[in-house]
Amino acid sequence: MANYWLVGLLCAASGISAAQAETFVIQGERPGHEATVKIPVGAVTKLSANFAQSLVGYADPQFEAMRLSGDVMISIAGSTQPIQIKADSVVLELTPDSAQDYPKSSRSDAATNKLLRSTATLPGDDDSQVFVGNVVFNLQTSSGPMEIKADRVEHQLTPDAPRPKSGA
Repeated sequence: MANYWLVGLLCAASGISAAQAETFVIQGERPGHEATVKIPVGAVTKLSANFAQSLVGYADPQFEAMRLSGDVMISIAGSTQPIQIKADSVVLELTPDSAQDYPKSSRSDAATNKLLRSTATLPGDDDSQVFVGNVVFNLQTSSGPMEIKADRVEHQLTPDAPRPKSGA
């Protein structure tokens, strides 16, 4: 009986942490443009895609780079909460861990751990915002800084928001 209770408690705890994930949906890119995500390798907790291609000799030799496509999902250990990235296609650059001895921050410090730049912000659903035009998100992870660069990114405030189709 105690084993069932423990399994139930672990399932509930994993559901709670997933419910608090901050989600970024990288939407269809313009022809000739690729979304790029730089993440410290130690911060990646889960990675899935239908296709992955290693990019040998890509940019900085300290990075491991790959092109991911088809139902891409990257889960990341953020500094204040989990982060999820969803996309149809993205170039992933895995960088060396660079986490310094940052003081453990709280959810109220989340704004100081996030920088955003974009040309325009469009209203999304009640639980999301859409950023358009040279979008750059800089976030802090448990292993150092990460960066999202794309033409269009939807920032979802709740994890259950539906995923838009490519080119939306």
